[in-house]
Amino acid sequence: MMMLDTLVDRILADPLASARAAPRAMGYVGFDLPEDLLAGCGRFAVHLPWDADQATPEADQWLERGFAPWARSILQQWADGRFDFLDHVLFSRGEDNAQRLYYYVCELQRRGKIGGPTPLILDIARIGRPASLARSTHAVQKVADQLGLTADDLARGIEVADRRRTFLAGLEEARNGPGQRYERIARASLFAPLEAADPMPSTDPVGTPAGRVLLAGTPPPDDRLHRAIEQSGWIVAGEAHDRPLGRLGLPSGGQADPFATVGRRAHETSFGSRSFANPAAGLVASARRARADAAILWLIEEEESMVWHVPSQIAAMARAAIPLLVLTRRRWAGDDGVASEMVGWLNGVRP
Repeated sequence: MMMLDTLVDRILADPLASARAAPRAMGYVGFDLPEDLLAGCGRFAVHLPWDADQATPEADQWLERGFAPWARSILQQWADGRFDFLDHVLFSRGEDNAQRLYYYVCELQRRGKIGGPTPLILDIARIGRPASLARSTHAVQKVADQLGLTADDLARGIEVADRRRTFLAGLEEARNGPGQRYERIARASLFAPLEAADPMPSTDPVGTPAGRVLLAGTPPPDDRLHRAIEQSGWIVAGEAHDRPLGRLGLPSGGQADPFATVGRRAHETSFGSRSFANPAAGLVASARRARADAAILWLIEEEESMVWHVPSQIAAMARAAIPLLVLTRRRWAGDDGVASEMVGWLNGVRP
C-alpha cells in the first residue's frame, strides 16, 4: 500500500496524469459538484487544474477583469489544448466564476476560437423550499442523462463517494501536524482518488506550535500561505473556504432513490457563492471546530460576493473573542507582501 504523502506528491507533480492514463476521462470545475455523480459517471473525473504563476495571454483577451485568476488559468490551458483528451467538462452553477466560465467556453467554441471537450453545467438550486429541492434532483437527472448514467450507475457512485467521505473525514478528525500537509491532501483529492493509500503521515508532527490559526476566505492557489504562516511557528489548524479537506461531508447512507439522494446533498451544500448559509456563524463555528486561537480572512481582488459578508463576520468574531485579521483585495498569487503581513500580525497575538 502506498503512503498517502507519497501519493499526494505524485498527484500534485502532474494533476492530469491519472486522467490521461484512464480509458475515458471527464473534467469538472467547481468544488461543490456532487462527488456521487462524478464517481458514478463511468469515466475518470478530474477537476481542471490551475496555475497561479502561469501567463494567460489568450484568456486575458477574452475574460473581463472581474474573473478570478484561477478561471483565467483554466481557460488558457483549455485554449492550449491541454484538456483535449477529456470528453466532457461539467461546470457548477453554484459558483459564480465557474458558471460564467461555462458560458464563455460555449461561446468561444461556437466562434471556433477554442476546441476541446463538450461543456455541461449542473444547475443546482439551494433555496430552502421543496420546489428548489425538486429542481436540484431534476438537474442531477438531466446531467446523468447527458452522460448516459442509470440509477444503478449513480448508486455505485454513492458507494464510492461515501468511501471517500469516510476517508477524508477521518483525516480531518485526526488532523495533527502542519496544515500545509492537509492542504496538499485536499488539493490532490480533486485530481485522483486517495482512499486506497495508507493515511499515516510520512514524518512525525512538529512540536507545540506558537498558536493555532484558521485560514478563511478565498481558497489559496496551493500551500504557499500555509507554508509562510507555519514558518513563523504557528500552525494552520483548519480552513474555512470552498476547498477544505472535509468538503465532501459525511456518508450519504440510504439510496432508495439515488437521484433524490444526490439531489438533496447538492441542494444542501453549505458553501459556494450561491449558498444560503450564514457566513458569520460559519466562520465562528469553523474557528471553534479548529480550536483556533486566531483567524485570518483573506479575500482576493476579484472576490465579488464574499466581501459583502465581511462586516458581519468581523462582528461575530469579536463577540466570540477570537482575534481576526481581515485582508481584502489581495493578489491571488500572494506576491503582494501578504505573507509578511500575516506573520507580523500573528506574532502580535498572544494565544
